[in-house]
Amino acid sequence: MAHIRNSLGLMAAGASLLLAACGDNAAPAPQQQSQQLRAGALAVQQSPWPVWSGLDFPYNEPPLAAAPAVTFGISQLTQTASQTVFAGSHTLPAANVQNYRIGVFLHNDVFYWQGDAVATINANGTFSVTIPRAVGSADRAVLVMYPSSTNPLNASNCNATGGYCSPRTTAATKLTLPLDPATLTAYTAAYFPAAVTSANTQIAGLQSMMNTATITGGAYGDGRLIRSFRDMDSAFLYDQALAVIAFSLAGDQAHADLIINAMAKLQSASGAWVFAYMTDGSDANAGVDMRIAGSNAWFGMALNAYQKAFNSTKYLAVSTKLHNYLLGELVNISINGSAKKGLRFAPTNYVAGRTGIYALEHQLDAYASMHQYYVLNGGSQYLAAANSLRAMSESLWNGSRFLGGYDANTQTLNTSERYLDNYSWSVLALGNTGSTGQNFAAALPGMCDYFNVAGKLDYPSRKVTGIVGFYDVIYDNVPSSSPFVWSEGSLGAVMAMKQGASTMTCAGNTAANIVESMNYMVDKLYNMPYATQNTNADFTSSGSVAGTAWLYFANQNKNPYAHY
Repeated sequence: MAHIRNSLGLMAAGASLLLAACGDNAAPAPQQQSQQLRAGALAVQQSPWPVWSGLDFPYNEPPLAAAPAVTFGISQLTQTASQTVFAGSHTLPAANVQNYRIGVFLHNDVFYWQGDAVATINANGTFSVTIPRAVGSADRAVLVMYPSSTNPLNASNCNATGGYCSPRTTAATKLTLPLDPATLTAYTAAYFPAAVTSANTQIAGLQSMMNTATITGGAYGDGRLIRSFRDMDSAFLYDQALAVIAFSLAGDQAHADLIINAMAKLQSASGAWVFAYMTDGSDANAGVDMRIAGSNAWFGMALNAYQKAFNSTKYLAVSTKLHNYLLGELVNISINGSAKKGLRFAPTNYVAGRTGIYALEHQLDAYASMHQYYVLNGGSQYLAAANSLRAMSESLWNGSRFLGGYDANTQTLNTSERYLDNYSWSVLALGNTGSTGQNFAAALPGMCDYFNVAGKLDYPSRKVTGIVGFYDVIYDNVPSSSPFVWSEGSLGAVMAMKQGASTMTCAGNTAANIVESMNYMVDKLYNMPYATQNTNADFTSSGSVAGTAWLYFANQNKNPYAHY
């Protein structure tokens, strides 16, 4: 899952700075690589309306109770081979427009200042900005409005000589911008998405996030990774898996092939992948061996989904190599005097003690992956592994709920951290009942402890009417003091409710009510933001693969853990 999943309270280095996926934290490297514009993008078109306009919740920065003093938004974008023109509106006082300037940054690896852009701010509330060329390999443009007395390139994160600024991560939304929003009068943005073909909005949203560099030289041909978040250049392994599963279930073999082609090129000699890449395929944590069990098991599920959906053994060698790696990561341990075989968190102690952690989620992920692989391809060793992983998972059931995991270093169960996904994913992976009749579904009402109502803005009135959903974790049975709605986890909870507790409600809200409410979060590019605004450094409000893919699963009633 795309947030910290340290099942026994161990934090990876730099956790407060990072966004993570299925198992741990991983830092996007600062040397982000250029992205390539997909074929067919932007001849003359309406802009994908600016998701950073200051008008679209949850992207206000900082969170605003009312409309900002000066609004500034792109309403149209036209592009030819010789120029790119942004047009829009502003609310500067007519008598003051001469005191302000508009500049534009294009992003591909960092934010490049467009010194030759020509901007006009009109007293009638309109503006235009013209760049005398097409945008090339940029994936987005950020327009900034600032007082004429200031120089944007004087910021500490900018290189005035080189004409670029390194990304600044904003406090509330965790979006990346070229400048600190506090120094700007207003800002807005337009994206240059990859071309899409699907009529399904979630699949189209995922396709549009593949405006990334071509990865060449692989055994199966050229490929691309999918960016994990709309405004970032990270490509987490877990998100590659989610996208392949969604594309496979939707019958979109072409986009699934692109990701798997790229991943086949990146597969290590061990058979595993590292936790996170940049979109050009470079290791996001170079020099740190972060082969996280859960995210690798998710990619095993993705390869199984592809093989089943397209009745194809094209990537079977890749899948077998991965599953054999996972077999080698199963370790004999004892829990409360009972012999078990579990999947360790990682093969190295990149954080002290990590090899001795056995997270419930990782057991569930690998159980599904092994069982799916066995049904598709046979092999008694994979069935035996699946049975061991199920037994390990069920050993973490305490009679009323699943515990987060087991620490072999201290020989203790994790009873202090209650993760939302331990409730939902256990039911999705293991079913409503256990092998000896345990009532796993009976634990699902406990998810209401994480239930939250986070404000949404109803336009044009801007009245707060509420998004309902769930947040991620409760420590030591103390509810969060600053809850938010986490889309990925909320949608997994919805799916578990539908499967195991169809009449269950939280604060009177059914599963259908929750999905209906959360659809309000979907942005103009058909992406589900990862979370409503919050103060948790690991939860961005950017459009995300995880939120979008899980919305597809929930809408289509497709369980990625399903056993074939």
